[in-house]
This record gives sequence, structure tokens and C-alpha cells, in this order.
Amino acid sequence: MKYKIVFSYDGSAFLGYAKQPNLKTIQGELEKNLSLILNETIILSASGRTDKGVHALNQVASFNVSKVILNKDKFLHSINKLLNEEIYVKKLVKVSESFDARFSAKKKEYRYYINLGEFNPLLRKYELFINNKDFDVNRFIDGSKIFIGEHNFINFCSKDEDKDGFIRTIYDIKVIKKKKRLEISLIANGFMRYEVRKIIGTLIYYAQNKISIEKINDYLSKTEKRDIVPFTASPFGLYLYKVYY
Repeated sequence: MKYKIVFSYDGSAFLGYAKQPNLKTIQGELEKNLSLILNETIILSASGRTDKGVHALNQVASFNVSKVILNKDKFLHSINKLLNEEIYVKKLVKVSESFDARFSAKKKEYRYYINLGEFNPLLRKYELFINNKDFDVNRFIDGSKIFIGEHNFINFCSKDEDKDGFIRTIYDIKVIKKKKRLEISLIANGFMRYEVRKIIGTLIYYAQNKISIEKINDYLSKTEKRDIVPFTASPFGLYLYKVYY
């Protein structure tokens, strides 16, 4: 039998998603406790990995199990009791054998939160605080448009190799300003490691007039010789918001 789970987590409590020996990770905690409840070894296939400090509101993973899970409510209650509120499993759905949380995904949406107001220590792991009067929101929004469409993002990620040639398509970037808080939504057919954070970091520098739009375009278009952007935004403002199938 194959099932998928939809779950959220506080990334600041873990050393990233991917399982690592003797380290506290999201995958490690989930697999350990799922295996305990289902009384067999469970291996998860997630829609993607998130880095240390990155949060998720609707992460998706699939797994195989030899038995039918008859009582979903009991299952959810049991797993969430074990996960100590740092991870919360929201849904359990039986899926076809052909479904895979990673390879069946069509689009992903990430959101990033920037706070331009007074620093709040209670939110320091959940938003990026930029108390800078030279931050131009309109410039940030205008600069974001250059990333929409199909591009080679070899200079905006940390991968050494990529089977798709570092080509990804960003369908939309929206920036919503509510008082002193920015909510940035990015939707693409996929994101590589650090890609969202490097895009956001570059746009922050552009909003502060520390880099030109011509230089950003060079990073996007001049890909024969790799020149990785040095700007990487904090992981704490980043959330995996939704996976589309």
C-alpha cells in the first residue's frame, strides 16, 4: 500500500530535512516515529529537501507500507503525539502505486517573509528583519520580474551537476506589502538548493541599490563560466508553502 502525508514543521528546530546519522532532521524524526507506529521500516520520498532553518506549511511525502491503515484519525493522533509539536502531520491519503511525492510534483510554491519594521526577537527565526531606510520596495518588485520565465539558474544554486541543465521555469513572483511586512510568493516547476534564497538575497541587494539590473541579468544570461551570486538570504524567512500535483 502507498500513502502520502501532508505535514508542516518548524525548520529552526532541525538540521534540515534530509536524514543524517546522529543528527536531528525532519526526515529522521518522521521515519523513526512512522516505523514505530506501523511496526515496520518506513522510508519517505518527499517532494524535496529543505535546508536547516527553512520551514514548511504543506510539505508532502509518500511511503510504502505492507498493511492498510484503517483508522486515519487514530493514526494522525498517534503520530502527532510522538512528534512533539515540532512537526505536525495534517493529512494521510491513500494513493496509487505510481504516485511519488517527488517525481509526481508539477509545481512548487515557496514564500519568503521580510519585515522592514522594528526587530522582534520572538520572530527572528520566522522572518528576515531589514531595518534599512534605503530598502526600496518598488525596486524590489521591479527587479523580481527579471526572474520570471525559463532561465538557466546555474549561478543561483549550489548544485554541482543537474540532469536538467540547471534550467527551471518560474511561473510567477508576487510581492504583497502589508504595513512593514513583505510576503514574497514564488511558483516554479522546481527549485534547486539555495535558489530561492539566492534570488531573494539578490533582490534585497537590488532594493538597497547595491547591485544593478544589468549585473543581475549577467548572472542569469552568462552561464558558460559559472559565477555564483554571493547573496544568500537567511533560511529563517523561507517556507515551503504548497506542492502542486
